[in-house]
Amino acid sequence: MTAFAAGAVAVILSVVRVWTTAAVAVGLGAALTAVVGIVVEQVRSQEQWPQNLAGARPGRVPRVREADDPADWVAQPTGRDSWSQTPYVERDVDGELAGLLRRGGFVLLVGESAAGKSRTAYEAVRRTLPDHAWVRPFARSCVSVAMEAARACAPSVLWLDDLENYLGPEGLTVSHVHHLLRQPHPAVLVGTIRSEEYRRYETHEGSRLTGADRDLWRAERAVIARATLVRVERLWSPAELRRTRGLAPSRRIGAALQACDRFGIAESLSCGPELVDLWRNAWACGAHPRGAAVVTAVVDCRRAGLRRAVPVQWVRQAHEAYLTARGGACLRPESFEEAEDWACRTVRATSSLLSRSADTAGLTCFDYLLGSDGLEPVPDHLWETLLPLVHGDEAYDLGLVAHGELRLQHALVALNRARQDHVPGADFALALVIGDSGHPRRAISLLQAQARGRTAPLSVRRQLAHFQGVAGDYAASARAFNDLVRELTRTLGASHPDTLAARHEAAYYTGEAGYPSAALAQLKTLVADRQRVLGADHRQTLATRRSMAWFQGKDGQLDPAIAALQDLLTDSRTILGARDPHTLAVRSALAQFRGEAGDWQRAARELADIADDRKATLGLSHPHTLTTRHQLALALAQSGDREGAHALLSALVPDMASHLARDHPHLLAARISYAELNPPGRNDRD
Repeated sequence: MTAFAAGAVAVILSVVRVWTTAAVAVGLGAALTAVVGIVVEQVRSQEQWPQNLAGARPGRVPRVREADDPADWVAQPTGRDSWSQTPYVERDVDGELAGLLRRGGFVLLVGESAAGKSRTAYEAVRRTLPDHAWVRPFARSCVSVAMEAARACAPSVLWLDDLENYLGPEGLTVSHVHHLLRQPHPAVLVGTIRSEEYRRYETHEGSRLTGADRDLWRAERAVIARATLVRVERLWSPAELRRTRGLAPSRRIGAALQACDRFGIAESLSCGPELVDLWRNAWACGAHPRGAAVVTAVVDCRRAGLRRAVPVQWVRQAHEAYLTARGGACLRPESFEEAEDWACRTVRATSSLLSRSADTAGLTCFDYLLGSDGLEPVPDHLWETLLPLVHGDEAYDLGLVAHGELRLQHALVALNRARQDHVPGADFALALVIGDSGHPRRAISLLQAQARGRTAPLSVRRQLAHFQGVAGDYAASARAFNDLVRELTRTLGASHPDTLAARHEAAYYTGEAGYPSAALAQLKTLVADRQRVLGADHRQTLATRRSMAWFQGKDGQLDPAIAALQDLLTDSRTILGARDPHTLAVRSALAQFRGEAGDWQRAARELADIADDRKATLGLSHPHTLTTRHQLALALAQSGDREGAHALLSALVPDMASHLARDHPHLLAARISYAELNPPGRNDRD
């Protein structure tokens, strides 16, 4: 309690004692002390508003009409300058959007980067709700303060540009939304989200996630499900183009109209395509190669899961590896200061590749760059630079991204850090990464410990069943998944993606337990259901086709299996890409069956290529990479190159032993292969 509050309580108590009995005075004094304590806590909390909310002062946030600087409204500083350079063109959704804002609730504008989402929402809110309090949290960690301000200053607008940045641990929840919309003067929630981010929350996308990734996805999706969607198209309609042509003529608008068949008007006015070309061309010798490296480092920090501006000192450290990989000093790079200034320089007085944070200590990339074509996977050196620097909650975000990208060693480092900082959900996520990294029984033990003393939730039971199978207990895994199928069918329905996922696992481990014909029958029914529910091109539908072909081969039907895998490989390359993990798995199965059909030399060549690709995409220590090297050794032996096979296994077994659990089925199989291939008289030690 503050000194002022304590003095006030003392004065009040002295007056109360004069006019009441001692007992009543004590009771009234306790009540007054409690009330004053609550008030003091509210004052203390409101003193934090300026550090957490845009334009706020202690106990006060601006009205919408007072928040007249576009820089305060947008999550992406790059592109906002074009708002002052060009008049607003009425969009086709403006009428619908204004009606939704007047009714209140949660309104979410969805569209591609640079489609005009933020500008459209900004103009609508300022036009429709000028007297509402305006609350914009600076970051996800500020959401709880924003909730308090939105309630205290009702009626209010909670502004969440780039909504995805406010979801996750400590972020916006369904409970927050519920309370804001049910209070006496409901708040209006207004958010924007890029189409690429929104697609992550479509129902069928959840079926490709597991464990903590899936639980977090569900919680975030539940928030988005409360919103009314307004779609803002990148390519403008004929009516919008007519309104644009009616504006006062200018070179910039004229150029945008000339390119309107390829780019949206807002996209062109923000110089998105031009900036992408500027970034790519900057790598040329003597151009701005260090600037290009700086931009790439900031873009990759965002792609790795870092949501806030990247501190300049981190960028200084992280960009060097990108520059070195492109040629280093041979490119005649400029100084870091020149590179930063170039990257933050606006093009046509509108947008820039990077922008400085308000305190100039951090850098943010134009989000249009995140969707540009030809981006390489985030390199190991970026993960290794970034992970020691981030906070625990940021490490959790990075760990989930790394796990989803199958960068398991980086996920382990990140989630260990998050667990040490007691980030909610980190224990569960870490257990899954440990299991996927080749230690399934340890993962089972950790998951069982987390569920001790209570009924394990479905997410834990699903992972326990999965890791039983990975550990080699195929029959137990199949039984557990069949139990889950029955429960999920009863609670969610037979066509729910979760039910379909459990059916796939049940069929797969039935086949691995020695019943390929039974597995094949189950998978034939499942693939039809997945095509109907998810679509023929969905990753999980393709995975079911791969399992069908696998168990055809296991059942002795090599020719049909090879034909099915060839067809699937064509589809997978087209839909997912040549180096996608699923595509590599198809190639691996195809090589294996070609060998079993008698062409072991071709199988060995193909497996050598797959091993290189898996090493490049998954890393040397990933269980899939190690397994492919074992397949390659067996193919070499079958083709007559026993010495080559022995040499490969001599290196492989120690690698497996250093990365996989001692009882992992793949390590045990490799040891058996090594013993069988060890030439007589050798005493090599592994």
